Amino acid sequence: MRTSILPLLVLGLLGIGCSPKIGDPCTVSTDCSLRGERTCDLSYLVGDRGECIIEGCSRGTCPKEAACVKVYTTAFLSVACNPDREDVATYGDDPDCVDGVCPPLDDCAPEEVCLPEGVCADEVSARTSCRRKCKKDGDCRDGYRCERTGSAGVYFAPTPDDPRSEDTVRICVPDPDAAS
Repeated sequence: MRTSILPLLVLGLLGIGCSPKIGDPCTVSTDCSLRGERTCDLSYLVGDRGECIIEGCSRGTCPKEAACVKVYTTAFLSVACNPDREDVATYGDDPDCVDGVCPPLDDCAPEEVCLPEGVCADEVSARTSCRRKCKKDGDCRDGYRCERTGSAGVYFAPTPDDPRSEDTVRICVPDPDAAS
């Protein structure tokens, strides 16, 4: 009985070291996980492959090689707003300020947020996912580059304690200049 357990234990330990990581290439979700906690994001193909991700994360819930990012649909980032004044009263000397108090602006619809680059983004359609962290381009797979979050609708997911936080992180993103 003891000898029959040893091969299974060895195979199990070998399997642990070979499990796919966030950002690894994939064509179907089972390339990322047989249990279903990781999926294959095919929204942007590099060659004919997508990347392994975890959907619906929050800050601090991703594996160590990844960070939780929030992505807003860029197709509708067209309404201008002032991130310093959207839904927040401030102090200043603008013509619309009374005794130095400036009323909050309300350029974005109720379901939108004003992104730091000054455009309204739909909060309802935004999605969070774990993406591969990096320090330099060489940390990313072929066809990807290392970019800082905080613009173009891609942000480090905020913490519930500080939803207006503008922290950034570097993640691997598809490189549109790379040859497919």
